[in-house]
Amino acid sequence: MKLVLTLTFLLSILIIDAQAYIREGKGDYNRVVYTWDGKYLRQGKGSYNTVLFTFDGKYLRQGKGDYNTVLATWDNKYLRQGKGDYNTVLYTWDGEYIRQGKGDYNTVLYTWDGKYIRQGKGKYNTVLYTATDVIPIAILIFIQ
Repeated sequence: MKLVLTLTFLLSILIIDAQAYIREGKGDYNRVVYTWDGKYLRQGKGSYNTVLFTFDGKYLRQGKGDYNTVLATWDNKYLRQGKGDYNTVLYTWDGEYIRQGKGDYNTVLYTWDGKYIRQGKGKYNTVLYTATDVIPIAILIFIQ
């Protein structure tokens, strides 16, 4: 029983400190541009670097804080400007493609396959970023 409690405690510490990295270009060893820890997007590599954005699942806020200025609203399909479900749509997400504006047939800006975000439409286009773990698509859309 003590062993189970000890292992649970150690695993919970690892989960709390889990970080995902967004790297420049294609490759798991390229320079880290951003760090994602589940709530904050930080510049560079590390949990003590400058917080660029706070994301709570719906609102993307400037800097660190749940009451800072809302930059964008996310509803799992549309990334909208500012705070509000009826504001101007900046980007549309259909599960693979990130499109400009509102619409499933607008120009494809980026392709996301779960690991790489590529420029334009296509699985063989230039890789802009590599994600090393699960990162919300709203974050990836916004940093573009």
